[in-house]
Amino acid sequence: MTDRPIAQQEFLRAAMSTLDMTPDEFAARIGSTTRCLDNWLLPSDAKGFRELDGVAWKFIREILEDQGKNA
Repeated sequence: MTDRPIAQQEFLRAAMSTLDMTPDEFAARIGSTTRCLDNWLLPSDAKGFRELDGVAWKFIREILEDQGKNA
């Protein structure tokens, strides 16, 4: 079994699903705009694609961990 890193699009969609949030709600929760979130969700070869910053990955993971503790 390979231990490939999760694609940022999968990660973000899974986070929104776990938190039961719409893209607008999720963007507001992480302090972003919906447009920026939309750019993160684009395929990596799309023109408007933007890479998710390492700090954002960590912040979202912490939100998910906190959600798990409070579930």
